[in-house]
Amino acid sequence: MTAALGAAPVGVHPLTAVLGIAAGAVGAAALGAVGTHAPSRADHSVATVAADLHLTAGSTPAVGNASVVPVQADPTSLAATVPELTKAAGLQQQARKVDAAIARFESKIGSTNYENWCERAVENAFGTQGHYASAIQDWESQDQHSDWRHAPRGAMVFYDTSSDGHVALSLGDGRVVSSSAHHQVGIVPVDYFQRPLGWAYAPY
Repeated sequence: MTAALGAAPVGVHPLTAVLGIAAGAVGAAALGAVGTHAPSRADHSVATVAADLHLTAGSTPAVGNASVVPVQADPTSLAATVPELTKAAGLQQQARKVDAAIARFESKIGSTNYENWCERAVENAFGTQGHYASAIQDWESQDQHSDWRHAPRGAMVFYDTSSDGHVALSLGDGRVVSSSAHHQVGIVPVDYFQRPLGWAYAPY
């Protein structure tokens, strides 16, 4: 039996059928208007109307055989990571400086050249000298921490052993490297010297 005019084929959504008929009508009208002339702006308008009708019917536009996929911006901003990267770089640089100072001091183990010159020994470990005349002067010039038993690696540990005081370099594990360990440069427990004052970060 022939389907009645205007009736939607079985299995086709009524809205799709209506829009398809409308698109066909618009196309036929445009073809009748332009005849066999070269493509004009009218052709572009017809294509645009047909595309709009096609989109209204719920289809997904495509370019060639590939569907158009929206481009999503990366939610991670580089600017948000700059402070973290800067901090990490600073910590790495500080760790390298501390390791170099400890290695330089430990390379003098067994030497008696720094006997009674503890401040110079610590400053030389950091590749400098002449900043402070004594360990006590150094201690009084720094941001002081009293928990000397837990001095971090690379910190200076101070003792009130005399009018000039004493300073050693912490290894961070309860030991220090000092210029006066048994009258020579050596490694001893952090409580080896009397009257500990505390610790401070080396300013060098």
